[in-house]
Amino acid sequence: MNAPVRTDQLIAVEGLQAPTPIIQFESVSKTFRPRGGTETVTALKDVSFTVQRGDMFGVIGRSGAGKSTLIRLINGLERATAGRVVVDGIDITALSERDLIHIRRKTGMIFQHFNLLSSRTAFGNVALPLEIAGRSREEIQRRVPPLLELVGLSDKHDRYPSELSGGQKQRIGIARVLATEPSVLLCDEATSALDPETTSSILALLSDVNRTLGVTIILITHEIPVIQEICNRVAVLEAGRIIEHGRVLDVFLKPSHPITENFVRSVTGLELPESLAARLGSDPQSSSKAILQVTSAEANAGTLLLNRLKAALGDRLEFVAGRTGTISGHPFAAWLISVPTDSSAAALNALSEIGQDAKVIGYAS
Repeated sequence: MNAPVRTDQLIAVEGLQAPTPIIQFESVSKTFRPRGGTETVTALKDVSFTVQRGDMFGVIGRSGAGKSTLIRLINGLERATAGRVVVDGIDITALSERDLIHIRRKTGMIFQHFNLLSSRTAFGNVALPLEIAGRSREEIQRRVPPLLELVGLSDKHDRYPSELSGGQKQRIGIARVLATEPSVLLCDEATSALDPETTSSILALLSDVNRTLGVTIILITHEIPVIQEICNRVAVLEAGRIIEHGRVLDVFLKPSHPITENFVRSVTGLELPESLAARLGSDPQSSSKAILQVTSAEANAGTLLLNRLKAALGDRLEFVAGRTGTISGHPFAAWLISVPTDSSAAALNALSEIGQDAKVIGYAS
């Protein structure tokens, strides 16, 4: 099967169709009244965003931000109090419980704690949704082995969950969800119970599922490396509101909200030397130096950015710190530089003229 066209890789070619939405939140709000409570709790407030078909879409937020409520609205496990949730062209907020069954079969979900049946083997767990759907024994025998092979556990078909590692259990959970051939896969903190090495292997598997099967994947997480590694788009959730969303590369390199800046600092943030940080302030002085953060997301970003900075700023430039890496498969470079305060406006203008993003983060006396 050919790999699906990722929405962040589309180019303007005659005849190439624009990306199509598969999930749309339109001014969605969700309120609860806790059991025994008298006051209404707002879990989501006026949330609007779109997930395109084929996306690896991340939703990140702190504990209590509303992430789990949001993902449960997509498969109808929760109902919106206001607004619309549209899945593959169908407004699921208007569906009956009976009609939601079809949506749920096409909207698979994997969980943090696997939720496997301890009395069933790996084969039996993967076969379960097919049995519930009334598929024949012959079809089940035909369809389950390729799914176990897909997740790399063909040799574990007769093992019980107690005989499997955490990563293997999650792979069985993924195979089980894929048995119904969903168009959307929802992952609710699917890697937060796993060690870093196992997490990386599960993320690689999800990326492969997205690429080879064309399944749209939505990952709910509080872990920024998960977003960095495999997502192409991201929404940042805080206190029930979407405070920022867009391409992962854009949101990480040019965050517009302080909470987003805190999230991405571990990826793109640069530490000032202690001696300089102690002298950093927000008010420019005539004898001070402006500290600028400059970022680039081009091929050979580190070398290219260094050369551009030297060409644009010459001997006014001093390098303070630097970092290079990848975000969502794209290279990036970030540098902290200092220039005389009275030259900072000219430096920013020179960088802007060559299409280079930069901002002043403070002034050092």
